[in-house]
Amino acid sequence: MSYKKALVAINIYEDFQHILDSAKSIAQKLHLQLDIMTVIDNTAEFVPAAMDFQKSLQENARQKLQAIKPQFEGIRAEFHIAQGNPNHEVTHYAEENGCDLVIIGSHARHGLNLLLGSTANSVLHKSKCDVLTVRIQEDHPNLVTNYNKILLATDLEDDSAEVAKLAKKIATTFNSSVSTICVQGDPTIVTGIYGIVPEVQTQLTEDMQKKLDEWSMQYGFKGQRYLQTGNAADEITETAKSHGYGLIVIGSHQRGALGRFFLGSTANAVLHHAKQDVLVKKLKA
Repeated sequence: MSYKKALVAINIYEDFQHILDSAKSIAQKLHLQLDIMTVIDNTAEFVPAAMDFQKSLQENARQKLQAIKPQFEGIRAEFHIAQGNPNHEVTHYAEENGCDLVIIGSHARHGLNLLLGSTANSVLHKSKCDVLTVRIQEDHPNLVTNYNKILLATDLEDDSAEVAKLAKKIATTFNSSVSTICVQGDPTIVTGIYGIVPEVQTQLTEDMQKKLDEWSMQYGFKGQRYLQTGNAADEITETAKSHGYGLIVIGSHQRGALGRFFLGSTANAVLHHAKQDVLVKKLKA
């Protein structure tokens, strides 16, 4: 798995320097071409007489992008301004211009924002290519991580091979170690439905641990192997936090919107709750 061209989406009205620094570091290590893009509101749709204001927004965006260009000397980078809904413009541009990775900032916010979804969340759902969310922490300086410790979340299904190959590529590039985590469902729920006795559950757990160990060895992952029980997103994010991982790599299926919108996906929940950067590998349904 090798990326060639990444779309870096920034909001010029928020602190975007950490996203740019992360994108530069990744581009240099992966030899990526970057398209750096910001999206401004189309105020003329709502206030027809606001053409002058619209022009001022465009000029402000142009000046901001012009100011950051010197930071990308030595990197193949182009700069673009789009107008409209950020969620649509970012995913549409990535698809139309052959980007195989979207890099976007993600705030550690909850509450109403968690319910309604953020730009990063919407891009994660709509994008047909992989998405790297760079975590923006408001409570301390943003330091670009070198991803020296990677946590790979897997369900050990057949398409997990694609996620494993991606994690291995990133690990090789950043000279990092990869640990793996697989989360089983709550055994008390299974017991209540099917009447499974503890001995059977113990055997199932041992079999799953053996499968995780063999799967990890197959790809040369020499880090820790965590077999947890409970809610997948909670276990993944808590493990990443408590053991100091800099990057979470996880797969996400491109399935219909209805169930995911109301119930959420593991990747979506990890995106919202993780304190680390999250790289989501898009898998075919």
